[in-house]
Amino acid sequence: MNKVTSGKGFKVLLTTVCILLVVALITAGNSTVGGLFTAFVITPLQRVAADFTHSAEEDIAPPKNVEELEAENSRLTEENRRLNDILVEYYDLKRENEELYRFYNIKKNNADFSVIPSTVIARDPNENFYGFILDKGTADGVEINDPVMTDNSLIGFVNEVGIKSCKVTSILSPAAKIGAVDKRTGNEGIISGTPLFSDDGITVMKNISAQNTVRTGDIIVTSGYGGLYPKNIKIGTVSRMDHDIYTGMPIAVIKPFEDVRSIKSAAIIVNFTGKGEIDEYAEESGKENKNKKN
Repeated sequence: MNKVTSGKGFKVLLTTVCILLVVALITAGNSTVGGLFTAFVITPLQRVAADFTHSAEEDIAPPKNVEELEAENSRLTEENRRLNDILVEYYDLKRENEELYRFYNIKKNNADFSVIPSTVIARDPNENFYGFILDKGTADGVEINDPVMTDNSLIGFVNEVGIKSCKVTSILSPAAKIGAVDKRTGNEGIISGTPLFSDDGITVMKNISAQNTVRTGDIIVTSGYGGLYPKNIKIGTVSRMDHDIYTGMPIAVIKPFEDVRSIKSAAIIVNFTGKGEIDEYAEESGKENKNKKN
């Protein structure tokens, strides 16, 4: 009720009524005027005032009891929980759609690839070269040595695999031995990480010919040699040329196209044209040489 009596409309109405009452008192000596005034002014104003008061009373809801408040609170809590569930589902679908779009581009550009989209589910804090664990395993067709990449570049390979997950060794690790080639010059080498650069997200290309013509800015891709990695998968660009501190041989410092340290998802390449062909050839050659010796 305090809101009604303190409102601007009520004050205006009250002022008007007071003025009209004064006029009525002034004209009280004339019964005709007073009667007309009452009939045409006072009575309608009384009706308006009554309607205004009744409307104000209807607008003021009676206070709710404890049971009603508890029921409303329970309803709002449940509604909030349901909306949060919908929001979580939305974010999951949004992320999945983004990943599928990215990996669709991989498949589109490499029709011979069999690609399994996956999500990074863990990182080993004791892993010095930013390896990670993906949520796909043997149940999905994943095998040891399967290449792992994003839509930007190669980022590593599977080195351990379970039923529903696998562990990936990154291109920042010395354990990576990836045949690579300078796309401009054709100079070949081996991508292998080093503790000197891994914390900066940098890897190196070793075993380069001393007569190489590699220079800053050159694009490095996989050579495909060995049958473990597809050919022509981007790795990174040459940041600078240097020399191995142990052998004195030239090395190319490579900045990967993808920052392995912060990726959230990846594609596992479980099959591609030429997979294992050179390894099979080498195995057959070894058998032939053994037979010749015998």
